This record gives sequence, structure tokens and C-alpha cells, in this order.
Amino acid sequence: MGKTLRMDMMYGYTPAGKTKTEGDRRPVYNRTEGVRRSRNTGNRDNSRQMAQRRIIDARKRKQKRAQRRMIRWLLLYFCFAGIAATLWVFIGFFIEGDEKVYAGGERIGSGEIAVNEEINAEGESMAAVGDGATVTPEIRQECQNIYARNESLLLLVNKEHELSASYQPVLRNICKGRLQAAEVLYGDLCAMLEAGGAAGYDYWIASAHRDRSYQQNLVDKDVKKYMAKGYTYEAALQRTHEYTMPAGQSEHETGLALDILCSTNTIMDESQKGEPGNQWLVEHCHKYGFILRYPEEKEDVTKIGFEPWHFRYVGREAAAYLAEKGWTLEEFYKVIGA
Repeated sequence: MGKTLRMDMMYGYTPAGKTKTEGDRRPVYNRTEGVRRSRNTGNRDNSRQMAQRRIIDARKRKQKRAQRRMIRWLLLYFCFAGIAATLWVFIGFFIEGDEKVYAGGERIGSGEIAVNEEINAEGESMAAVGDGATVTPEIRQECQNIYARNESLLLLVNKEHELSASYQPVLRNICKGRLQAAEVLYGDLCAMLEAGGAAGYDYWIASAHRDRSYQQNLVDKDVKKYMAKGYTYEAALQRTHEYTMPAGQSEHETGLALDILCSTNTIMDESQKGEPGNQWLVEHCHKYGFILRYPEEKEDVTKIGFEPWHFRYVGREAAAYLAEKGWTLEEFYKVIGA
């Protein structure tokens, strides 16, 4: 009997002829089934972990591909940027005559005025000025006389002739107090602008007298701009002086220079040349004591680029003479030997 009960409990059956009530029945434990369930559960966990690992690996591979792609693009960018920068440096080094213009400065060209001494048949010294025109001793004496009568008006200011720091021009307000200019030019300026107005042209004076500190501020501003681009201070200063005249070397400090624009075009560039009002000024300004200070095709003489808006007062006598000869102020100075 005991044996039968043990077998009944072990193998889960009831011997023949015997029945069990619901209360006597015990849960049947299947050892094999339990092992199978455990293994299936383990397999599912392993599969889930492997799937997650594959997703993580895929993400890492994607990130690495993106990083490699970004590195390649950066290398290409810096490579092309370096090539472009190198080309720009070479172009800037070999090409002369920059186009940059400042409302408060002058453009700088290159070259030297040529005065070649010769001896004529009578043994007198002669000279060829600028375009090759011959200068006789009589012409030189005539120029020296004009200079003696108008010395204060014929003041030459450029890189080779720096204005004295003690120079103090006598100024007066113009343009309803917006600007100041040398008092000596005021009457002729009014007469010139009135004549231009009668001819149908209106003008805007963009700049007149500038003191040394103002000019220095222009230089400092450009130096900071170049230093922000990576230039050293010395290189930035040298680059700035290619375009903006240093303090003490600008004609505007004399009060005798004016930047005059046509009211129909207030842009300070070479487009002024095409304005009828500017053409009238260039043709008639010498009658009122003014000259176009930096004319076209004279850049190698003045060392300043063509500025159709920059007019300089030298007095009526000197202006008429320079217009007749077609000379710049630098050429006049070479003739008088100053």
C-alpha cells in the first residue's frame, strides 16, 4: 500500500479500482517540462540581448561613418581654403594699383616723377618734366616767381613732404557750419559753386579740413581691422598706409583740400568722372584757384590714385599756370627745385 502511494505521488496516477477526490489530488510536477521552459526563457533573453547589441553596434558604426565623413569634408575645406588664401596673397603681391577708396583718405599709387637734366646748345640747364615737356631756365624762373607770390597756397603735403605738427590753418565754417575750410579759399569757393549752379549743377562737399587726430583715427581704425584678420601690428600698419595717408601727410590737414561730389551722385568713387557736374568743375575750377589734385594717368607722379572729386586750392595765378602746363603740384615742385 505504501509503495503504491509513493508511485502515485511520483508518477501522478491512481491505481486501478481506486479514485481520488478533488481534495486528494496534488499538482503534478513534470521535471522535463520545467527544464524545457527554463531553456526557452533563457534563449529568448539571449536573443533579446543580441538584438539590442546589434542595434547599439549599428548606431556606433553609423556615428563613426558620420565622423569620418565630417573629417573628410573639413580636410577638403581647409585644403581649398589654404589654396585660395595662397592665391590671394600672390595676386595681392604681384598686382599693383589697389582700387580701395576712403571717404576720409586717399588712394595710393606707385612710381616716381622723372626730371631729367639736359644741356641745350647755349649750355643752359634744361629739364624734362613728367610727360617729357622741356623746362627752360626761363620757365623755371617763372615758376619760382609764382611760388614766391603764393608760397602759403602752394604748400605740398604728401609722403615725402610731411606737414609740420605746429601748422595751424586759419579756418572758417562752410556748409552751414557742417565743415571747416581755409578762410583764404572761401570767396573763390562760393564763386565757383555759384557759377556751377548757374550752369545747372548742384554739389555736395563731403570733406574739407581734417585735423591730425581725425586722420590718426582713420589709420587706427584700419589697423584694428587688419589685426582682427590676423595681421601683426607692424604688418597691419604697413597695409593701412597703402590706402590711407598717415597723419601729417594728408592735404586735408591744410584746410585747402575739398572733396566735392555731384548732388546727383554722392558716391565717392570714379563714377564721379562721368557726371556732367564734375566735368564742368574739372574744366573750369582753375578760373577760381582750384586744381584737380590727383588727375587720371598721373598716379605715378602723385603716388595717389585717380580721385575725380578731390580739389585743391592753390590760388588763381598758380591754378591757371598749372592748368596751362598740365602739371601736378609735384611736377611744379620739381621744376622750382624745392
